[in-house]
Amino acid sequence: MTLLQDLTFVDGLGILGSAIIICVYYLATRNILPADKIAFNAWNIAGGSLVMLSLIYRPNPGAIVMEVMFLGIACLAVLRNLRGAK
Repeated sequence: MTLLQDLTFVDGLGILGSAIIICVYYLATRNILPADKIAFNAWNIAGGSLVMLSLIYRPNPGAIVMEVMFLGIACLAVLRNLRGAK
């Protein structure tokens, strides 16, 4: 029970971000939200940003590296979509 008692608002944002990423991934695997569209990557950016916010307050170097890479990939994908490139 102590883990739940130690959760802060920022931890909650990180959990929300994780839930967003998981839901978007699920929708992509069901072909409901195509992974090559802006919406998929925009949701990943939103979720990843919330996770990163929580990592600022509770740093975890491995998770930070992973989130930075995922955010970079998602941003590049959005730019590619905006340019109309395939």
